[in-house]
Amino acid sequence: MADGREMANLGTENTYKYLGIQQTYEIKQKENKNAAETELIRRVKKIIGSQLSAENKITAINTWAIPTFSYTSGILDWSKTDLERLDRRIRTTFTQNGMLHPNSAIERLYLPRTEGGRGLSSLQHICLKEERKIRDYFRENNLPVHQWISAQFTETHNEQDAGEDPPAKLRQSWKTKALHGRFYTSLHQPDVDIKNSNTYLVQGYLFPQTEGTVLAIQDQVVPTRTYVKHILKQQVESTKCRMCNVAEETIQHLSSGCSTIAGTKYLSRHDNMGKVVHQLLCLQKQLVQHFTPHHIYKPQTIVENEQHKIYWDLAVTTDRGVEHNRPDMVVWDNKKKTVIIIDFAVPQDNNLAKSYAEKISKYEALAQQMKDMWRLKAVTIMPLIMSVNGLVHRKTTQHLNELDLPHNTITWMQKAVILGTVSIVRKIIYPH
Repeated sequence: MADGREMANLGTENTYKYLGIQQTYEIKQKENKNAAETELIRRVKKIIGSQLSAENKITAINTWAIPTFSYTSGILDWSKTDLERLDRRIRTTFTQNGMLHPNSAIERLYLPRTEGGRGLSSLQHICLKEERKIRDYFRENNLPVHQWISAQFTETHNEQDAGEDPPAKLRQSWKTKALHGRFYTSLHQPDVDIKNSNTYLVQGYLFPQTEGTVLAIQDQVVPTRTYVKHILKQQVESTKCRMCNVAEETIQHLSSGCSTIAGTKYLSRHDNMGKVVHQLLCLQKQLVQHFTPHHIYKPQTIVENEQHKIYWDLAVTTDRGVEHNRPDMVVWDNKKKTVIIIDFAVPQDNNLAKSYAEKISKYEALAQQMKDMWRLKAVTIMPLIMSVNGLVHRKTTQHLNELDLPHNTITWMQKAVILGTVSIVRKIIYPH
């Protein structure tokens, strides 16, 4: 060099790092691939071992772990088999830490949370996207060196797949599965509010293990006696419910159909959802002054002031007796001379519309009797329906808006229902 210094020759075994890749006379594929894979898995395990919530762990993996790997796309020669193996290794790490049931729908792991998935980036999809961007960059530039590089590209499996829409392919795969696809069908019923039904996923407040259990319940892969016998093909003494010993033990039966726990665990889940609405209405109408977490909140049978009165699980006496006179809540407005009858239900996913119609017909006679007896201007029936898996009826969203309750009301109601369902299933299937 001009100042007398000499540049040493790079030996055949020596390397230097350029843009994150170890360089020598050639790119050492094997060594660089091993290094990229090791770093990826190290970061994934570090994130999973943290105390982050379910959604934040996924976000951390997408923003801190996967970019170190996707950076090598188009430079290192990753085959489709390599990428599938690494995606599988990440899923295995999830399973080892209780975040993913081994038989759950894989498609949901990679779909957006707004669609009922968990939002994890797939290495296959990420690498395909990165390689496509590199290809397009060189093809769109006219410098000779760019054209020469562009000419070196050969048609790979990624180019063949370039026209595919990965999320659409995942949705179709999930939809067509015999067992996993049942929840997809339930989620897309006309009466389901899809946006609010996925609130627990979008807000991501659940523990990772709880979120994994919720999706296993929805995918119907929890080891009930019926599942163990007919799906896993294992020997069981009986497929009858271990609690009531009457009906077949399916996940639907355990989550809402077992008579033995109907008056305890199901009632507690139902009441916890109702407590959320009761307390928020009382706060709104200044019948209580301080907020209390719903699981320790105890509604009073009657709370009232000069303008408002709210009944909780109290029979309404009318001149002519009616069969159903004990709704979950009755909200009186003395000034406007109106009454709102509120009743809660936590049915199966496919019974949302049926439950709503039943609640309306159930209290029509009571509403008419109350209107005539107290000469009220209006008596409105508002069933608030949410399924055992957290699916929200469209009318539930509408009624909460009519009640002018805060936007996070559905969040708290859904949390009460989902945690109740998970608790029920865990205590029955995994009692120890």
